[in-house]
Amino acid sequence: MSAPSASAAATVSPRRELTSQCICPAALWGVRCRRQRVYSGCPFTHEVPPLARIHYDALRLERIARLQAENAAKVRSAKLAPRPPAPVGDHIERLRAEAVVQYDTDAHPLGQLIAAVLECMPGEALSALHLRPLPEEPPLCPTLLHAFRLNGRKLPSEFTNLMGRGRNRKLLAKLWASAAYRRWLDGYDAWVRAVVLPAAGGDAIYYQRPPTLRVAMPSVAATIGIHRDADYPRHQPAEINWWCPLVDVADSSALWLESAPGRGDFAPRALRVGEALRFNGSLCRHHTVANQSGTTRVSFDLRAIPAAAVVGEPPERIGDYDVAFMAP
Repeated sequence: MSAPSASAAATVSPRRELTSQCICPAALWGVRCRRQRVYSGCPFTHEVPPLARIHYDALRLERIARLQAENAAKVRSAKLAPRPPAPVGDHIERLRAEAVVQYDTDAHPLGQLIAAVLECMPGEALSALHLRPLPEEPPLCPTLLHAFRLNGRKLPSEFTNLMGRGRNRKLLAKLWASAAYRRWLDGYDAWVRAVVLPAAGGDAIYYQRPPTLRVAMPSVAATIGIHRDADYPRHQPAEINWWCPLVDVADSSALWLESAPGRGDFAPRALRVGEALRFNGSLCRHHTVANQSGTTRVSFDLRAIPAAAVVGEPPERIGDYDVAFMAP
């Protein structure tokens, strides 16, 4: 017998199938069951009758579409509160004017270096990380755990117990001590010297080290909400933001950015491997949307400050990020 169609589900109430059964609400909505995750057992059945499955799947997709539409409306209508001019000179504004900067991928094989950190198999593309099965042991890079979870994977408790600030210290210590990560940082420093330092005027800079590595597998949720860095503590007025994807990005897999502070004209910035985006992330709002490209986005981002434009004492941190100093 074939499965009932969606039209049949519309004419026959799924409640008839539920009257004699105690079905877990999480199973009905297709989400992870907290009872199973926290208490290692659920007293309700997780087997959902066919008509009920069709009905609740339709409701879930309708809810996702509604939330995405509401988020899009917020993006369109977002207004930036009046803000006094940033205490920086015109030369800083020129140094952080939005631009796509190209670099030599042979001289700076950043994708290969980060593939080693992410433990890619020979021939495994960064854009196909979402096709990778869950490993039996926690991955070297904890960023993958968050990416798998947002991808809808059900993570075992031995993985979730390692996630979150304060829980992942041993995992991070292992990552930082690894040869692959040290090679990645060496390659990153060389890239900063060749690309970021000249673009910042060629003088000494303070820069974020390590950069923020992001892995965004296909999902129904955005990974970065609408924000500007100036809204957070320990950021300098003269910061210059850099975003460097290690796979080709466009549309839902790209970074969305307004063209000027408060303008609200958010649009994706399509980039190819070998290109990096420089922009004024201190005042221009930026965000991502749910990655529906069918591919994984792997990128890193950083902030840099010309040393001559630092306000007060030399920064020990930029926001929540560690800082290094680089001179020509």
